[in-house]
Amino acid sequence: MKNAKDLIFAAVLVVGIGAFAIFGRTSATDADYAIAEEPEIIAATFSSAWCSACKILEPRLKTVIPDFADDPVKFVKLDFTLGQRGAVADKAEREGLGDIYPDYKGATGFTLLVDADTGQIVDSLTIKHSEQAMRAAIAQAIAAARQN
Repeated sequence: MKNAKDLIFAAVLVVGIGAFAIFGRTSATDADYAIAEEPEIIAATFSSAWCSACKILEPRLKTVIPDFADDPVKFVKLDFTLGQRGAVADKAEREGLGDIYPDYKGATGFTLLVDADTGQIVDSLTIKHSEQAMRAAIAQAIAAARQN
């Protein structure tokens, strides 16, 4: 009986790993996010592996990010896959998002465009935004931050 349980456990484990490998998340990673030295806008993506909206938002955003490589925008990913760990809060603080983090921690599936100088949220990006709309919103946020 014990061998049968071990065999079933092993089979379930192999199927689970295989399913994750096949259907696993193909989203932007921290390495994909451009980093400006003196950002005027921080584009903070609140994400997790289990978030279905993130699986739509992040690939769109990933195609938009290179368009802003020479602009003063910093793309940051706050990943809640493993929960609301202290490391995520620490990263938010380091990235200049300490004031807004408590209001949004644990929520996922969106990107906040934050004025780096004031810490104010200028706009947000969701799965309702096309790539073109994302580009326009980011460009508009940069222009608004430059006027301040």
